[in-house]
Amino acid sequence: MLISEKQLDSDPQYEHQLSYFDAEFAGFRAYEPELWRESYLQRISAAGALKGPLIDVGVGASGHTVIEAARGGALAVGCDLSLDGLLIARRFAIGEGVSRRTLWVCCTAEALPFASGSFASALAVAVIEHVPDAAAALREMARVLQPGGRAWVTVPHALKNIPVTLRPASRRHDRRLGHLRRYEAEELGAAGRRFGLDQVAVSFSGHPIKVLQLAVSKVLRSRGGSRFWWWCEARDLRRSGERRGSFQLSVVFEKWAPDV
Repeated sequence: MLISEKQLDSDPQYEHQLSYFDAEFAGFRAYEPELWRESYLQRISAAGALKGPLIDVGVGASGHTVIEAARGGALAVGCDLSLDGLLIARRFAIGEGVSRRTLWVCCTAEALPFASGSFASALAVAVIEHVPDAAAALREMARVLQPGGRAWVTVPHALKNIPVTLRPASRRHDRRLGHLRRYEAEELGAAGRRFGLDQVAVSFSGHPIKVLQLAVSKVLRSRGGSRFWWWCEARDLRRSGERRGSFQLSVVFEKWAPDV
């Protein structure tokens, strides 16, 4: 554990996040990644951001990205603020037979305890909107990336892009999860460039079809329900270039590599 209780107590945001996510992680009993995690893994892999060595900042208790990267033969590291969550993820890694290729580290996103240029890929899925210092988190991701390495960053989209009728629910969601900010694609791209990260791709997800997908997924647990979920997901993916109506955006960065 590379973060002290004093550090956790130094910012009320840390305390809120730890309390909220520790309670959520307590319900993780078995390694059964949700469909949305599988979808993100496919998108991240297609973007060339799942190569090892890999670090997932804010990996959570599922450990899904780290475990599946390790299953593919990569060395992978999962970092999180929640020690309880990391212990669960480590148990899953052991159960999946990939523990020797994984490492689990308790730290903040703003202070990663790794040498510069340690990783070929870095992930931050729904993370930097939570941290007190988002710029520091991006700076650290850039620092630990190798030149030419890729980072995948997913954040909530600015409210003005979300359908008006769904904005109140989005605001409640922000308060419940402890979101400190939302982003436009240009804003996130500019934030990455400050630290030598070039934006190579941007995609928008969570279009209105996802509302139907979410509602149905809570009712249909059968194989047929899974097929419908992926039907909705394919339509959301086809709209990945459409800004309007999307709840989330993801940017693929590549660390600037100087000419030799």
